[in-house]
Amino acid sequence: MKVYHIVKNELEFAVGDIILPRIYDLNSFAPKKKEIEMELEIIRNEGYSNYPSRLNCLFVCHDMNDVEFWAMMKSNIYGSQLIVLTLDTIGPVFWFSAEGYNMYFNGQRNDLRQACLEFWESNKNTEFDKLIDREGITNGPAKIIEIRQASFSRGKGFELNNT
Repeated sequence: MKVYHIVKNELEFAVGDIILPRIYDLNSFAPKKKEIEMELEIIRNEGYSNYPSRLNCLFVCHDMNDVEFWAMMKSNIYGSQLIVLTLDTIGPVFWFSAEGYNMYFNGQRNDLRQACLEFWESNKNTEFDKLIDREGITNGPAKIIEIRQASFSRGKGFELNNT
């Protein structure tokens, strides 16, 4: 399946490379992000273990609208210069709505457990295009089929270079 993956600009990739799921260390997260990811993992283990762990996966985007949204979200972490990898996934991709936990993260709601339950339940939404803050998770490797430079700034927004 053709998907997109956003990475830091300083990482080295080549078309044809196979990338593997990333293993995330909870201790490397800021406190609130750590709290969210811990709760998501607890709930996944309780009733959604058929889905990949968010702590050992590739996060992917379905289309350029999703890429633009997540580029904005990651610009504080990754900086303004990004790389957008077009991938061909090997294995299934599961799609979720990150709306609830994003709202919790931004202080717009205070019910973390419910927000995390809604995340895992959102994969059952048959109206794929209506998922808000849509993100994909896969635990299989993926082959890079295209590499593009991108930038994000609060003033100009998202720009994808045709390299």
